[in-house]
Amino acid sequence: MELEKQERRRAYKGVLSLLASAPEKAIALLYVLLALAFMFFMALTIVNLRRVSAAWEALEQARMWSENSHATAWHNLSEVQRTLDKQFSGELKAIHGRLLNVSQEVENVQWKMTRCKAECCGKELLDRIRVLEERDALEPVLRQLEELKQEQIRASAFLNAALEETRNLSEILCTRCPAGWQQFAKTCYFFSTTTKPWLAAKDFCTDFNAHLAIVDSELENKFLANHIMDNQIFWLGLTDMDKEGDWQWVDGRSLSLSFWNSGEPNNVGHHGEDCATIYSSGHWNDATCSLAEPWICERSC
Repeated sequence: MELEKQERRRAYKGVLSLLASAPEKAIALLYVLLALAFMFFMALTIVNLRRVSAAWEALEQARMWSENSHATAWHNLSEVQRTLDKQFSGELKAIHGRLLNVSQEVENVQWKMTRCKAECCGKELLDRIRVLEERDALEPVLRQLEELKQEQIRASAFLNAALEETRNLSEILCTRCPAGWQQFAKTCYFFSTTTKPWLAAKDFCTDFNAHLAIVDSELENKFLANHIMDNQIFWLGLTDMDKEGDWQWVDGRSLSLSFWNSGEPNNVGHHGEDCATIYSSGHWNDATCSLAEPWICERSC
């Protein structure tokens, strides 16, 4: 029994002596790896910050350009769209793609380092690394690495927000109105130069993927009136031919906002007056639907 205890003590001392010779090399190797990883992450951060700075300067220049060119924007919307697409969308998407590639490269490096630890290092070295990672000496380095990761996440979020703002600006600046159509907000309007009865005018608008004009606001009503000559009236997409007094727009909505002329609608005459028209003053009148009058078509931009 005493011999067995002595043999165990000898074996234990042999293991301790083996471990005593290895820690200094393991610690040196660990610090070299950590230094290389830190330098790599610092380089990535500097590159990302420069790219973000360049993108921010491009956005700031675009903002100043947008403010200076606001007075002429309505007359050259196509050029604004092309300029925005070239200056923002392509560049920001490319930068965002490069950031995604950098993130993937970082993940690949981390995966390779983990694989190296699992395949190349032995169990003793891994145990030693765990002990060292728990020490206070490594906490500042780990915090810096976490801050770098958070900075990368914030930069990616900023670029995503910038791309979204660019898409929103492209939607606001409508450049797709057909030739001969007038733009108001994000809607296109066609003011006819010929005359038709109300139903024929309604069919004409339908053929162009549009409908007779529907007035949703006072500003829109003023816009329509400003395009009408003093001696003209135009058909609107408003009628009560289905039920007298129940005025509805061509999209089926009931009338909620109105600009009727004084005493209107009055439904006078033998055939009645079941279709609405608009004057240059912006006031409305009910008229006989079979009369031939100019009309206004409306469609989305």
